[in-house]
Amino acid sequence: MHPASELVRRADQQRWADVRPHLAAMEVVVDALRGRTDGAVLVVGGRDAAPWAAILADQWPSLRVSTVQLPDDASTTHARLTVEGPFDLVVDASDETGNEQALLFERVFMHLRRGGEYVARRLVPQVGPSAATTDSQAQGRASDAVTDGAATLEVADPPNENPTPGPPYAGDLWTLLSAAQSARTRDFTNIESETGVYPDAEGVGRCLERLQVSSKVLRVVNGARVASLVREEELSVVLEGRPELGAVLESRPAVTWDAAFHYSVNRSDDPFVRRRYAVPELSLRRYDSPVCSRGQLVTRDDVIFPDSFRQSWMSRFSNVYMVDAAPRFGRVRRDLSDPDELPGAWFHLDCEWPGQFGHLMTEQLGRMWAWEAAKRREPELKVLLTLEPERDPAVLADFEIDILGAFGVRPEDVHIFQKPCRPERLYSATSMFALSRYVHPDMGRLWTQIGDAVVRDAPRARRPRRIFVSRSKTLKRSCHNVEVVEQIFASRGFHVFRPEEHPLSEQVALFRSADVVAGLAGSALFSLGFCTTGKRVILLAPDAYTARNEHLISAVRGHDLTAVHSRSDVEHPPGGWSWEAFATSFTFDVDDEGRYLEKVLDGLDR
Repeated sequence: MHPASELVRRADQQRWADVRPHLAAMEVVVDALRGRTDGAVLVVGGRDAAPWAAILADQWPSLRVSTVQLPDDASTTHARLTVEGPFDLVVDASDETGNEQALLFERVFMHLRRGGEYVARRLVPQVGPSAATTDSQAQGRASDAVTDGAATLEVADPPNENPTPGPPYAGDLWTLLSAAQSARTRDFTNIESETGVYPDAEGVGRCLERLQVSSKVLRVVNGARVASLVREEELSVVLEGRPELGAVLESRPAVTWDAAFHYSVNRSDDPFVRRRYAVPELSLRRYDSPVCSRGQLVTRDDVIFPDSFRQSWMSRFSNVYMVDAAPRFGRVRRDLSDPDELPGAWFHLDCEWPGQFGHLMTEQLGRMWAWEAAKRREPELKVLLTLEPERDPAVLADFEIDILGAFGVRPEDVHIFQKPCRPERLYSATSMFALSRYVHPDMGRLWTQIGDAVVRDAPRARRPRRIFVSRSKTLKRSCHNVEVVEQIFASRGFHVFRPEEHPLSEQVALFRSADVVAGLAGSALFSLGFCTTGKRVILLAPDAYTARNEHLISAVRGHDLTAVHSRSDVEHPPGGWSWEAFATSFTFDVDDEGRYLEKVLDGLDR
């Protein structure tokens, strides 16, 4: 008997929720598995997924057969498939709506190996609004809720740096594939019309090697292996299932806490500020022979680890050195085929935006809670990082030497890499600081450790009680009339200075000695973290600057923070976000926000 006919015979013996698979579908499945004695097969669908899996497992007992259904948790499924894959074949039972079929395709297609095939026994058209779409949208909203015991935190993150995820795809699979194929045939040079229908048209299109429809049976061949993006909450499952990649070594429990800092602003509302922080579980992990690439990317065997993302809590990952291919999938832009070999043990302290005081003080420093624990395991442990490409010579700056020195790290203990490298063992950790979602209350201990270490080198002297931290006009987010602003504060007894003109020890001494700290928003004010007592803080910023680092620092340190916002040169698009607006400069309006500032300064005198 022909193998396809045998499958049809076996299908007749099964119970089906919809319609039994027909001979044409079985012939395509048999052809896709021709000559294979082992491998991995994934069956997706609704109630008909189980009988399909039973037939395939019975006919090919050496195959590993797994199933996925739409109600399965997306994160749990992704972690499981990252362990079980890549798959040689996905069989779509096609007993769901057109939209459900498309959503399942999104979830599993890129878990295929290169040359792997996706076979659907039929293409299901979308007829009217899909209940599954409504359910998926509700599920997407629910996934933004952070639960901690009895307390549930509703999170509605406004656009901020990473792309804002849109609603779940609402069309059917044929419409999705048509958009991807259209983008592919035009070499991805002009896909605006497709992305309006399906925003991941380019990512899926680059994976399409062959697309065929015969007698309603769909056959898609995957032509590219795309890396699986692993989230923090998925990492332990992936490492346990694939121990050759590494292991989670230690962890700290998740914590939810309420900030007690006072905050006021000259606007009706500030949607980017939080009062409650849900900090996820922190873990120290070891990766075995991963590849590290510029921009903090850490990957191995088609897995990109969560250490690669500054904001790994985002529902859609983003890194300027990675191409976003689809939800939960991406690829590194650089060629990783010939990395430098680094024997021994290394601590990952790289950053997407390296060599900058602000990023070192926040998300990079936030990993140093695990340094001592890793050092106990590996006494010869050294630090691995990059610097900004334009720094010449590529050596640590004084502030980097001071900050790392507070943890006993000497310049000779730091390896600055430029081309991709493969450390023998790489230690890394969840950061205590993730803009703008959370900061761990113990972050203050790290800042205190640095401040106490470096302030010893500051000369003993009387320092001003009021300081204004200015910002050069040559920097992004500069104030066009900064001289006017400086004069306003100088007339109220503020000492005006620029931190980059002083060693870190003097900066710490100035911040710690002051009662009132004012300044232009940005990394120059991050030394507020070194203050062990609460300060009165006045912050000036353009409206389009959506980062809230000073607010997270104030939450830990208990600062009393007032923000004075000015109209930006460039505003964000309605309901969206842009880098141009984020980095734009501004003019301080003396007649508008100037009056608000005067009242604030009058309050200081009272």
